[in-house]
Amino acid sequence: MSRRWPFLIPFMFMTAGMTLSALSGYSCNITCVAAVFSCLVLACFLPYSGLFSVCTALFFFFWGLSALHPWLSPEPSPYSIRTNASDSPITIEGVISTRPSVAPEGSRLTVQVERVIRGERTEAASGLLLLYVGEGDVLLTRGDRIRFISRITVPRRLGLPGEFDYSRYLAFQGISATCRVATQNEIVLIRAAATESVQRTIDRTARSLGDSVRRSIPDERESSILTALLIGDQRRIPRDLADAYTRAGVNHILSISGFHIGIIAAFITVLVIWFLTRFEYPALHWNVRRIAVLIAVPAMLAYLFLTGNAPATARSVIMLTVFAVALFAERERDSINTLLLAAFFLVAINPPTLFDVSFQFSFLSLWGILIAVPLIMKCTAPVNSPWLRSMIQFVAASVAASCVTLLPVLFIFKVASLNGILTNFLIVPLLGYGAVLAGFTALPLMMLLPSFAPLLLWPAAILVAISNRFIMWCTSLPVLSFYGITGWDMFFFLLFMTCMTFMRSRSLLLVSGVLIPVCAFALHIYSATAADGRLHITMLSVGQAESMLVRLPDGSTLLVDGGGYLHDTGHDFGQRVLAPALGTLHAGRIDRMIATHDHPDHSGGLPFVIKNLSVGEFWSGTDVSAEILKGLNMKRVPQRTVAVGDVITLPGPVVITVLSPAGSVQKAAESDETSVNEHSLVFRLSYGAFSMIFCADAGFAAEQRMLAGRHELKSTVLKVGHHGSRYSTSEEFLERVHPRLALISAGAGNRFGLPSARTVALLGSKGIPTYRTDRDGTIELVTDGVSWSVTTPYKPE
Repeated sequence: MSRRWPFLIPFMFMTAGMTLSALSGYSCNITCVAAVFSCLVLACFLPYSGLFSVCTALFFFFWGLSALHPWLSPEPSPYSIRTNASDSPITIEGVISTRPSVAPEGSRLTVQVERVIRGERTEAASGLLLLYVGEGDVLLTRGDRIRFISRITVPRRLGLPGEFDYSRYLAFQGISATCRVATQNEIVLIRAAATESVQRTIDRTARSLGDSVRRSIPDERESSILTALLIGDQRRIPRDLADAYTRAGVNHILSISGFHIGIIAAFITVLVIWFLTRFEYPALHWNVRRIAVLIAVPAMLAYLFLTGNAPATARSVIMLTVFAVALFAERERDSINTLLLAAFFLVAINPPTLFDVSFQFSFLSLWGILIAVPLIMKCTAPVNSPWLRSMIQFVAASVAASCVTLLPVLFIFKVASLNGILTNFLIVPLLGYGAVLAGFTALPLMMLLPSFAPLLLWPAAILVAISNRFIMWCTSLPVLSFYGITGWDMFFFLLFMTCMTFMRSRSLLLVSGVLIPVCAFALHIYSATAADGRLHITMLSVGQAESMLVRLPDGSTLLVDGGGYLHDTGHDFGQRVLAPALGTLHAGRIDRMIATHDHPDHSGGLPFVIKNLSVGEFWSGTDVSAEILKGLNMKRVPQRTVAVGDVITLPGPVVITVLSPAGSVQKAAESDETSVNEHSLVFRLSYGAFSMIFCADAGFAAEQRMLAGRHELKSTVLKVGHHGSRYSTSEEFLERVHPRLALISAGAGNRFGLPSARTVALLGSKGIPTYRTDRDGTIELVTDGVSWSVTTPYKPE
């Protein structure tokens, strides 16, 4: 196997070591790698091929373990911009290091920081800073020196199951910290072209071409898609159109990738072959095919720089260049070896490439195509029509790429389009082969004949218009949402692909083809949380928000609030944060949902869950938002309004006693935020000898009403009210509840200073152990009704 696929063992064990290092945070030192390398060198002189293979595998595994160390544990610097992270804004000065990334939700600039200014004091600083610009066009470009005022933030994990590791994602790009400004008006241009480069000139040319496209095509929906296809500028795509492309499963076509580069390279190759074969001498004396392939390589590089030289696109160009070199060397029959060589080269020179989504999808798509298409074409060998065979090959490639990436797409994005094969079949020819090639051909002519730009772009604009209409129709078709794909599923998937590719024994292929999926399904059945006779309460670490999942002894679920963003960010909290966490916890169905009050940090994630998961019943104590009501009515979820004195018995038996609000509170009567908080739904949950009070955002006024009531307040656990605010958890209330444990949901470094020092000190003075999501991440409490235990399995680093 090692002789037929020489890069298989190095690539497999190198990526295994990197994956283990990324997941565990462990990395071995260079001494260990050198020791294993010495063993590998010695094995070269021994007549045992098996020993050499083992030493090769060990060397690349340990190399993989050490390769990510510069990104995961960079050497500390006294000038690092990370040391300036604080709640106070400071003045930052630096040079834009890459082309601004623009999208419908805002823009991003990567800034090489040079100095920070505090009052009258200027300090040297270093490191890459990711600057978010909330809205508006960004007219700055690579090489500009800028100055702005913002708060520096060092991203950290929340400690939430199913959480995307954003801090690691930035670290792999060499980015030390992030900051934000509302618009470009808050950025001061100190000096344009502070650092000159060829890429800056190309960036300005690309911007000029984009402006020309927009002037030539008045319809913004058409011009925005075309500029995204040709130069990677997505800034003006209307949000509804961008969402429609995503829902249809073809949003990948809007981002410059290896697909676009490959189409252009193939077009140039065919064009050169056609041109050279028109003349007798080159057709007879030259290897036209090799020459065409070589000419396509510089064309790919030129398009790469025109579209911004993004790392993902650069990786695609490198991979395609390796394939082109293989074609030139007439080694195209070893397609799997060529793919392994390209992937090994990319990951070896830049280890974080392995964790880049675009690289993963490009690699998997090509892998699936190389496995499936030859088999399908072999089965259709009797078909003689060249056009029909080309159509079969195209459909086979589209189906193979869609199927092989379905599971990874669900694992990463939690949603996949069921109509992706249909839309790819129609949109790829329209935009990929049609609009991209028509627009690419027009670009150089536009620079020579700018007055003819509308005429030159007209064919591409027509194709984009047809595509847009079809995509908007596709929004009515269903999508597949699933939040239960785990890392183990991905392991079995890659194992299955490996066996199908490299095994040659039919019996082994049959056994592995059956055994691997069975093992994956068995693991899901085993890991699914079933009724175990215990009560599970999980306080999810959702930042400066609140959400709790309760699993009753019979296995049914109760979701108390759904977290959310305090302000509109353009993102759906339920989709990005809450639903993935529920999926990881195997809560695919919410039997009962409680909205304690209508504040975005408590109810913002509920609409998405209502629309996309099965919800059995909805409880609230006050009116809820129109968006929640719309989802409940659309899904026909039974609704129940509860008030003080209501006692509800659930399986277990688990008894819920409502302590507040006093009655139905109309939203019109709620004049301010405090009023909403004081009418939060507060309840006491009891199971055997265990009990817990859920205080939502209740403050002193609500506590006084509960103290004046006749219901039992003493509880084992207190969910502290209003994120530990100084206006909640009075000493009198704490004395009556007399908890043995306190739980607080708060975001790390939040600008409100929660939990307050007063509340933390009060709990400490009473000797009450306190768990906080800002320090401990997601908190899990389990009880059998007699004893109880607390764990923090997702504690943030």
